[in-house]
Amino acid sequence: MANENKYPNWFLWFYENFAIVLILGALLLAVCGIGLYVMESRLSDIEDQLTFAPPRSYSPPNLDDYPAGDVTVDQLTSKHVVYVPVYSHIYYQGGSAYSLESTLSVRNVNTDAPIFIESIEYYDTDGKLAKNPVDRLIKLLPLQTLEFVIERRDSTGGSGANFLIRWGAESDVNAPIIETVMVGTTGTQGISFARSGTEISVAQ
Repeated sequence: MANENKYPNWFLWFYENFAIVLILGALLLAVCGIGLYVMESRLSDIEDQLTFAPPRSYSPPNLDDYPAGDVTVDQLTSKHVVYVPVYSHIYYQGGSAYSLESTLSVRNVNTDAPIFIESIEYYDTDGKLAKNPVDRLIKLLPLQTLEFVIERRDSTGGSGANFLIRWGAESDVNAPIIETVMVGTTGTQGISFARSGTEISVAQ
């Protein structure tokens, strides 16, 4: 009894309940660890929400945002015409029409030189001019992209529609990548495909 009085009561209680204290300590560490993990996950989700910017809905480009400056068509040392197929609809199941939405993309792939778009014309299946979204000389800066959308409800082009793009440059440059992407969805089903432009020779 005399030996027991040599130790404080708290020490004796701790000695007698060491296993319980150890278990409680482990549980406390686990709870703290889980709490920190949940907090970090929530902070990460909040950070993602703050940094993520959803893509804007499409609106036709304002040609005033692509000024050609003092450059005229006559100053372009190289001129080209590119034909790009477009499908405002395709046929399936014995000739039923399936409407598609089409995006024309004109990409200046040069890192240090602009290109100039003289005109962009949209022709229907019969070869008749349906739209001319670009009717003046505009400039695409290095690595800049110009896009035009033919909405799914716009069936004026038909299955054999096409774009004619006239472009040029003041010096020898890489040709732009010009392509159309067609997309259509019905319920849970969808279809998408792309077509690249082909340079053609036409009378100037």
